[in-house]
Amino acid sequence: MAVTPPVALVPVPAEEYDEFFAMLATYHAELDTYDPHAEDWDAEVHRRAVLDDMEGREVSWVLADGERAGLLMVRVLPDWPDESREVASIAEFYVAPPFRRRGVGREAIVALLADHRARGTFEVEAGILALNEPARAFWASLGFEVRNIVTARRP
Repeated sequence: MAVTPPVALVPVPAEEYDEFFAMLATYHAELDTYDPHAEDWDAEVHRRAVLDDMEGREVSWVLADGERAGLLMVRVLPDWPDESREVASIAEFYVAPPFRRRGVGREAIVALLADHRARGTFEVEAGILALNEPARAFWASLGFEVRNIVTARRP
């Protein structure tokens, strides 16, 4: 494995949202391989929905040695039913192919966990597609445990 470059999480300024959502669209196209029921994902509809509902949402660039290597979107909201504590839910996490297998993703999540530990966040969770074995292995390697299984079907 190559030497891991220094990794940082940096908030995405509003003037960089176009670039953020373009990278997010690339990520979602890649996810289609893990979702046999995927429908056409409309990047603009998703963008509007996210920007219309920014409560508790944190969007960050993953920088590796100062270079944009990926993105992270986290939602921090009160836990239910104990609203005295907060839960951070990783909604989107992507590392671009040139930066994979170099420890960049691991270091990004380690930084995120350290930040939330310092903030007193009760728990950090991440959802993944059931067929995305690389993601399942990645999160397990960081100590994340399967706690919920969500099933779905059309009526």
